[in-house]
Amino acid sequence: MIGTNGTTYKRILFLFLSVALMFSGRVCAGEYAADFLRIGTGARALAMGGAYVALANGVSAPYWNPAGLSGLRGYAVQLDHVSLFKGLSQYNALSLALGFDKRMALSLTWIRLGVDDIPRYATLQGTRLDRLTQTSYRSNGEAEGYFSDTEDALFFTFARKEFFDLYFGGGMADNPVPAEFSFGISGKYIRQNLDDAVGTGQGLDAGLLLRFISRSSTYRDYDRWLGFGLQMRDLSRAAMVWSTTSGHRDEIQTGVQAGVAASNLFKSVRTRLTLSADKEFGFYDPLRLGGELSFFDVVAVRGGYFDEHFSAGAGIAITHFEVDYAFVSSDLENSHRITAIVKF
Repeated sequence: MIGTNGTTYKRILFLFLSVALMFSGRVCAGEYAADFLRIGTGARALAMGGAYVALANGVSAPYWNPAGLSGLRGYAVQLDHVSLFKGLSQYNALSLALGFDKRMALSLTWIRLGVDDIPRYATLQGTRLDRLTQTSYRSNGEAEGYFSDTEDALFFTFARKEFFDLYFGGGMADNPVPAEFSFGISGKYIRQNLDDAVGTGQGLDAGLLLRFISRSSTYRDYDRWLGFGLQMRDLSRAAMVWSTTSGHRDEIQTGVQAGVAASNLFKSVRTRLTLSADKEFGFYDPLRLGGELSFFDVVAVRGGYFDEHFSAGAGIAITHFEVDYAFVSSDLENSHRITAIVKF
């Protein structure tokens, strides 16, 4: 543990908040390039409304907050699947992660959205008047063929955690508060194949996580903790460059999301309550709220709220295996998410 006096403590908080404000000011409302990355990974996070920036831990953290990956111990594999729009679109994610000595972790994440059998129609001939007055210029409604759209993203994430004690007040005799500070960074490569056109781009994500923790722990987590998180997407303001004659570029939108979360274990009933809240800054700008109640560190029920929609879910964890389910409401179509995690 590293001792920290009150002045240093204030500097840490000032730095944390300054970074949040600095990057929130850089947010711009760009185009919809790589928008498939907003679907999300991990049924636990989605069941809690996506309020996961300050709660992110383990193998799903690179998507929500790269800093949370530092909490991983050992090896972990996560697989996500969801069928969207009555099976017309398939969304899958695979994550592989390795944690070292409770302080450092690496991961590789692959996300894919695929849409097959998109109909292609012939170019309309003649003028609008010709099509209104002469049936020979009108489309017969039959497709000339079909094409597909596949969007892929590959993340490589590094995260590091440091433990220290914070001293409130002016003297070292005061009771210290244990804390941990984590940072993480993700480099990502994005590729989209739309018919015979290919678009590619690169991006850079970063995250910070500050948690005040109790000295005692039960099961796999501290008995009590309070966390503050910050995630910054696409800091490099990357663009998707297309293999067309014009070399068209689609700007990838920068995003900032800040969150707070707290967790408490009620030892007498072996039940843990976790609450979280996130606020996104920029084009989408939704408020996200989430809650989880877990029993014996085995069974959990969850609920969430985001952008006037709700979500709910449950999970079960047995030794090295975990399965999570989430129901997510939407204006377009409600979806059911399933995530399987293996730890060893």
